[in-house]
Amino acid sequence: MDMNQLFYHHQLAVIAADRAHHKGEAPAHFDLPNHYAQRINMFREKRGLQPDFVGYRSAHAQQQVTAI
Repeated sequence: MDMNQLFYHHQLAVIAADRAHHKGEAPAHFDLPNHYAQRINMFREKRGLQPDFVGYRSAHAQQQVTAI
């Protein structure tokens, strides 16, 4: 998956999470927006860039990337 696809899927996941929150639905056990933020940071890190994507809970996503 290239960077544009990751950004696209991340944005869709953020929108879906926001809609679920506003409807009062329970959040899923799997945090999809954070998953894509982690993947974006891993993509960046593999290419020599800092994993500093400012996305959904990016501080948590950055910690996860460095722990992998």
